[in-house]
Amino acid sequence: MNIIRVTLIAALLATTSMTAIADTSSMNGSVSGMGILENDYVKAGVNGTSGTFGSGGNTSPGLLFDSTGTGTFDTSYDYLTPGSPFDGWSIKIDGVNTTNNNGSGSSWTDSDGLTDITDGFAWQGANSDYAGWQVEHNYSLGATSQFVDIETNITAGSSASNSTVYFGRFIDPDARAADGDSSSTDNVLGYSGIPDSNVAFSEALSSRYALGLYSTNSNVDAGISNWSSEADGYTENAVDGDGSKTNTGDNTIGLTWVWTGVEAGDILTAEYAYIFGPSAFDAADEAIDGGAGGGTPGVTPTGWEAVEDVGSATDAASGPTVVGTGTSSITSHTATETATTQTIARTKATSTWDVYSDGSLGTAAVTTTTLAPFTGSIDQIATAQDIVGVTIKGLEFDGITAIGNRSKYTNGMSGDTKGVAIGGTRVSDTGLIAGLGVASVKTELKSDDTNKSTATTKAAQVQIGRSLDKGDLSLKLKHAMIDYSMERSIGDFAAAASTKGTDTSISFMFEGKGKLAPIMGYTKGRSVLQGYTETGDIQAVRTVAKTTEDYGYSTIGAKAKLGVLDIALLKHSDNTNQAKIGINKTTEAGTKIGINYTKTKTGLGTTDSIVAGLTIKF
Repeated sequence: MNIIRVTLIAALLATTSMTAIADTSSMNGSVSGMGILENDYVKAGVNGTSGTFGSGGNTSPGLLFDSTGTGTFDTSYDYLTPGSPFDGWSIKIDGVNTTNNNGSGSSWTDSDGLTDITDGFAWQGANSDYAGWQVEHNYSLGATSQFVDIETNITAGSSASNSTVYFGRFIDPDARAADGDSSSTDNVLGYSGIPDSNVAFSEALSSRYALGLYSTNSNVDAGISNWSSEADGYTENAVDGDGSKTNTGDNTIGLTWVWTGVEAGDILTAEYAYIFGPSAFDAADEAIDGGAGGGTPGVTPTGWEAVEDVGSATDAASGPTVVGTGTSSITSHTATETATTQTIARTKATSTWDVYSDGSLGTAAVTTTTLAPFTGSIDQIATAQDIVGVTIKGLEFDGITAIGNRSKYTNGMSGDTKGVAIGGTRVSDTGLIAGLGVASVKTELKSDDTNKSTATTKAAQVQIGRSLDKGDLSLKLKHAMIDYSMERSIGDFAAAASTKGTDTSISFMFEGKGKLAPIMGYTKGRSVLQGYTETGDIQAVRTVAKTTEDYGYSTIGAKAKLGVLDIALLKHSDNTNQAKIGINKTTEAGTKIGINYTKTKTGLGTTDSIVAGLTIKF
């Protein structure tokens, strides 16, 4: 009977050792103020003084893991206690860093030590330099979990003057689970579908046992550092200084959270877990399956890819090697214009990416540069229009006249107008004046070989009037048809266009007789330029709408005849002034021969005209 009782007790004891512990949290009976979290996979000390992992310095337990799930913990394989124990957390407010560490002092003092709750501990702390600010850590270990979950809540006692608060959690992982393991570890950011920002792993050099700091939060980053206690010190691989995802050495891994716009009363929450496994995949798979670090059990966090077994974190992070760099650039152009000038603003976006040995491409980094703008004139046709107007004003339909103009404008354009006019007037015995004439002229302008315009003008005039004793009173109707073309450049681009226009006017003029006589009149007209779309480089081409201009101007002036010398001064109310001088001789047979020079000045430039004429009386 005694034998049976012993057997039953032994069986019960064996069964109990394989059954999950009812409450995984208890106060440490050996070290006052310290707590222990323990199930069959994890045994962790919780420091009641600093709110970190550990039992104070090198005192065991620190962090222990049994991959067999039998609750067999070898203190010589503690992740935390060998060498210089380093597990801590920091808060940075207004650029000032404060930190607590299992292996050193505490900036934040505990309010009332650890509070033992079912399957966990709660720890609260305050800092006398930050009145009203509080921090609370809630540790929990599930009965069969292979990770310790932590929720940290920071209550802001005031507004942060720079509105930014950082929180960091970090550890020096001494992963020793087999011969060949040491205080040096392979440290890696990211694994399979877990982003680089959400997990920092350490892997033992031989056994490949893994310890990771893991979070599903979106405002967190992960990093590897050379024992940094800065709250914002775990946002990149500061050890190598190259931003790579791997590092080997006796270094620290950690997570950094950031909050901006922090005001008094705000509660800042960080959700994370210390995850364990005989491999990085096992640790990551258990973390996602168990909903660690703020996750939902069995659900891959939004935006992540499913975690697959891709071997060790170190091998997976090493992946394909960089064999080259790819670049591309896009230069954007935005054209604006005034009445006379076009400006093309330019920005260049350059993308650079790594090319890997397996043919894959890295994420492109884009740099935007503002380039010097292109500027160029767009008034080539407008300048030609002005010269056509000057030419039409100066047309004389009295016999056969050869026309030669030289124009120079303030916008840098200059050129020649050449042509011929044929016509005549007849005065009847009763003083009735009748006249008719046609003209063909061509204007060619340019500022350089890439900016030029032409205008070919066909014009006709009908004149009626009456010759009086004091002078001639006449009505002149002019109509001109013009073909325009232009070419222009702006920076690297070029454009061209052609269009048509008309100019129709009616003038009522009085020209006195005698050696010194007045000239007066009024002209009413309409100038039409058909719309057009330029051809050429798409960055520069423009579409110009049809324009119709109704104009009117008065003319006042005088002319003098001194023998064969003729002089005339005319002022038009459209800001055009003309000065004429010429030598004209009439033979006994009534034939007139002459050459005349006219200088015309408008608001845009000046035109010098020479007209040689011959009038034969039949």
